[in-house]
Amino acid sequence: MLDSRLVSHLDKHQIPFCLIGGLALAAWGVARYTADADLLALDPRILDPTLWSTWTGAIPRITKGDLDDPLGGVVRFSGLPRQDLILGRGSAARMALTGAQRREAFPCPVASPLGLILLKLEASSPQDAADILALLGNAEALGLPELKAEVEASIPELTREAQACWGRISRF
Repeated sequence: MLDSRLVSHLDKHQIPFCLIGGLALAAWGVARYTADADLLALDPRILDPTLWSTWTGAIPRITKGDLDDPLGGVVRFSGLPRQDLILGRGSAARMALTGAQRREAFPCPVASPLGLILLKLEASSPQDAADILALLGNAEALGLPELKAEVEASIPELTREAQACWGRISRF
């Protein structure tokens, strides 16, 4: 589902990135429908049109985030499946990228369950809450019995909104 050209392009330019979103959930045993592939990077060069001057596909659409936007921006690639390269900001994005792991059948690192949960706490939608509960429900099967405790330990580094979301979710 990932365009190998995109993976190669980011690798060629030495831009660290990882898979997030619905496909990353699948890597950790949480199955849900997704129509796209989401990648996370922290390198602001992804928003520079010159980075894409040697890109062999259709020219991507680059959208920069506002100063108060939780995302630094998005690079959207046309075609199917849709692929979004997201410029992350903040602690959750940093922890998701630094904790990403290689998983069989995936051509790039995948955000860990902890990283995914932290990103989803920052997003705080109802679907994100359901995804968090599904990941926590799979913790034992994944050999991660301490996952909830690891989330708890990371909460102080997140935004107030994410902390409030955890306060609602952690009761379940």
